[in-house]
Amino acid sequence: MRISILLFFVFLFLSSLSKAQAVKIETLAQGLLYPVCIQNSGLQNDDRLFVLEKRGRIKIVNRNTGVVNPVPFLDIYNKVYPITTQFDERGLLGLAFHPNYASNGYFYVNYITPGGRTIISRFQVSAFADTALSTSEQIILNIRQPFNNHNGGNLMFGPHDGYLYIALGDGGSSGDPGNRAQNVDSLLGKTLRIDVNNPNPPYYFSAPENPFYGATPGRDEIFDWGLRNPWRCSFDRITYDLWSADVGQSVEEEINFRPRCDTVGHNYGWRCYEGSVPYNTAGCQPQSNYVSPVFSYSHNLGCSVTGGYVYRGALEGSLFGKYLFTDYCQGRIWATEPNGLGGWSTNQLPQTTAQINNNFSSFGEDIYGELYLAGIGSGRIYTLKDTACQPMAHIVAPDTIYRCGGNIVTLPAIYNPALTYTWSLLGAGNWSIVQGQGTATMIAAIDLNSNAKFALSVSNGTCIANSKTITVITSASISGLDSLYCDNMNPVTLSGTPAGGLFSGPGVVGNQFSPSAAGPGTHSISYTLYDTLSTCVEPASGCSIVSTKTVLVSECVGRAEMSLFQNVSIYPNPGQGEFVLSLESMKAIEFHLEVKDLSGRVLYVAEEEVHQGRQDINIKLDHLSRGVYFLELNAEGLAQVKKLILQ
Repeated sequence: MRISILLFFVFLFLSSLSKAQAVKIETLAQGLLYPVCIQNSGLQNDDRLFVLEKRGRIKIVNRNTGVVNPVPFLDIYNKVYPITTQFDERGLLGLAFHPNYASNGYFYVNYITPGGRTIISRFQVSAFADTALSTSEQIILNIRQPFNNHNGGNLMFGPHDGYLYIALGDGGSSGDPGNRAQNVDSLLGKTLRIDVNNPNPPYYFSAPENPFYGATPGRDEIFDWGLRNPWRCSFDRITYDLWSADVGQSVEEEINFRPRCDTVGHNYGWRCYEGSVPYNTAGCQPQSNYVSPVFSYSHNLGCSVTGGYVYRGALEGSLFGKYLFTDYCQGRIWATEPNGLGGWSTNQLPQTTAQINNNFSSFGEDIYGELYLAGIGSGRIYTLKDTACQPMAHIVAPDTIYRCGGNIVTLPAIYNPALTYTWSLLGAGNWSIVQGQGTATMIAAIDLNSNAKFALSVSNGTCIANSKTITVITSASISGLDSLYCDNMNPVTLSGTPAGGLFSGPGVVGNQFSPSAAGPGTHSISYTLYDTLSTCVEPASGCSIVSTKTVLVSECVGRAEMSLFQNVSIYPNPGQGEFVLSLESMKAIEFHLEVKDLSGRVLYVAEEEVHQGRQDINIKLDHLSRGVYFLELNAEGLAQVKKLILQ
């Protein structure tokens, strides 16, 4: 989706002010030198924010109190280009903690050396959790920068694949004079994707899934290309979709989106196109051959985009699921979210205080998904919150879960220690909550003979929010077969519960059962729910839940019903064990009476004789279990069947 008409932008922003939830930006910490990145360690219950000072230090800020540790976590002041102003694009630019940081203590940084080279290197934490070993550096990549700007700098690990993603600018100057962003033999103007778990030089492997890996011409490390100066990229921590912001030249700033299931390489078009606007199309392909931004804005509304995150915290419910980003020059906060039509809707969020130019250099997430902003000019870290009393109750699970076996079901929710959690079990049978009531992860005992529904309520002490309902399917049932007997020759529509399964068996086509097609006899009809459709987001369980029902098609199907008996009825039906067979006979006749169950077993036999006229015959079946049975009358080679329901 491209939006490039300024008047439409202005209308969109102004009309959204009355609809969007207002956000408030408040100072958490101050006194930092050119803060340019905020990260968390990934460790459970870790209240630390790791803030990069562009000049070469990583500081620790307590997310609750805003206290800044006096001793840096890492000090590589002497390794980093000696910037003297916030506007210098060099310095210490990126930080990412290894997915196994808890066990190996590894973290990775991106910085520019005094000689003007991009360094991607690994460090290790010391025996003290709040300090790293400055002497532990292992350089992974060393890339020459031809100019002093457009260095990119973002580092992050893919939550789904464990690869390190590295965002690099086009090498600088203006207009990408070397056309490096389109040159797949250059690492500049690219997003790289590498596996850093190589103990030997060069200490990484290129991801085999990369578009130019192996014999394909181009650098193996490249994941995406055609970027000018990607400034802050992030993965949605629930869906694993990738969002990135690319700083424009002089006309447009852009937001790019890559869904998790999209595995092909992306060319975002720079320098051929700046956002959705042609820039230098010499030797370029049609614009449709490049991946367009999901949103772009003109320089009337800012000068340099700062990418953010999809909010997945639990405290600010009105922001949940929205991708938030800002602009370095004008401080607007925008939110992008699905529009329900396969596209995106982007609105400017009102701010509770006057919008000012805070030179927001970066967003950051804490361990719980709450958002922060870094003001490079002010030296401050800010919290970002909405103004509604609206927490978020979100269960991280599909709406429907299929289980064929096992003893438990585990349902996790997004967590924040400031909230209280209450789980509800809405099922029947022998389901029960066995662990986790009052926590963000609930464990329930399974009953394979009934289905269950679960919901969650969270409270921040003042306000309550309720989650969607999660349905766990362990059993199925069929309806529509109870009336399929000798007295019903027409096809009958079957229905299965829950919906979405497939019917099979004699005489079944789609969801129709035809007694005449099945033929006389006892038939087994099945309804099966399959959970075999895998996606890259939700792998299938392979579960198949089957319900089977038996139906009797009498031998009289396809033949005229016997005319010896007329006005045959049974009452009470349903009954509790004693029934009356009422019939009218044209003559005196002896007949054979049988009662059968659904499988065709004969459970009651009687020989009866009737005279001409109407008569009642008592039938006592109180020795049978409740259920559906068939009463079959046989005389002179003809048969007649009626249904009995025993309550």
